[in-house]
Amino acid sequence: MELISVAGIRKDFTVTVGQKGFSGAIRNLLRPKKRVVHALDDVSFSIQSGEILGLLGPNGAGKSTTVKILTGILTPTAGKVSVGGLIPYEKPRQNAMQIGVVFGQRSRLWWTLPVRESFEYTRALYSIPKDTYEKNVRYFCEEFGIEELMTKPVRTLSLGQKMRAEISMAMLHDPAILYLDEPTIGLDVVGKNELHNQVRRINAERGVTVLLVTHDVLDIERLCERVIIIDKGKLRWQGDVEALRHVAGGKKRFNVVFAHRTAPVQSEYLKLLSNTEDMRHEYECVNDDTPINKIMACFFAAGTVADLTISDAPLDYVMRRIYAE
Repeated sequence: MELISVAGIRKDFTVTVGQKGFSGAIRNLLRPKKRVVHALDDVSFSIQSGEILGLLGPNGAGKSTTVKILTGILTPTAGKVSVGGLIPYEKPRQNAMQIGVVFGQRSRLWWTLPVRESFEYTRALYSIPKDTYEKNVRYFCEEFGIEELMTKPVRTLSLGQKMRAEISMAMLHDPAILYLDEPTIGLDVVGKNELHNQVRRINAERGVTVLLVTHDVLDIERLCERVIIIDKGKLRWQGDVEALRHVAGGKKRFNVVFAHRTAPVQSEYLKLLSNTEDMRHEYECVNDDTPINKIMACFFAAGTVADLTISDAPLDYVMRRIYAE
């Protein structure tokens, strides 16, 4: 079932163009020069109920503008948006009751107060029934290890602990949709793994639909089956993660370790990417239609193969190619 629908949205901002010098400052004051910036331009996509969708794009691509329209903070210049059957910017209060939002760089927890106080504030803000509130607090304390955090001032928590508390707080009113904007920024490997597990459990056990805005390829690989890419306000690509690996020149990679020093393989099928002491070679397949057995034959003909690994092109490599187009 389609839960979120975005059809041809455009968002324009009018900005003042700064002019140099004292005379420019006077002109800025009396006759400011303005121009229109197209933050989003004819963007369309949909999210199915229960899906975890990744939203990718470089800085300034329009990702945050998209999320602000979905949450009802901004109204698009053109196009239509539906979130759970509501138009979010026409009914922002009703929309707020069906969504949870977590911004990785902007905490909603009260810095000097214990976590429990922020939870209580959220309960009052959303008018959460007492039994629902207590059930959800108990669930997140037990399942996501935040019980020991409830009485601690937020300022004493690690970044990973704060993010676990942020996500738990965003889920207290049982939203059907969770927007996560850069949730793993600044987290170490352990913290990212814990957060990934938390998001997967929320999605699987509570049926929550997740829109994940991120720059981290690891987030996409571990959580998402489908992604959309926005760049310079335009939708550049959407589809499955596995399909993404093969766009924009994403070719299969072959990492070969020879038992003895071996000169790079000369083949019309392969492009050498790296060579470490004539022992460890990395190649890219020139054409993915080339049969694997032909490529393997090239390696075995060159020398004694001690190890061979075949992989798809790294996602970050593919994404850089897409942004550069």
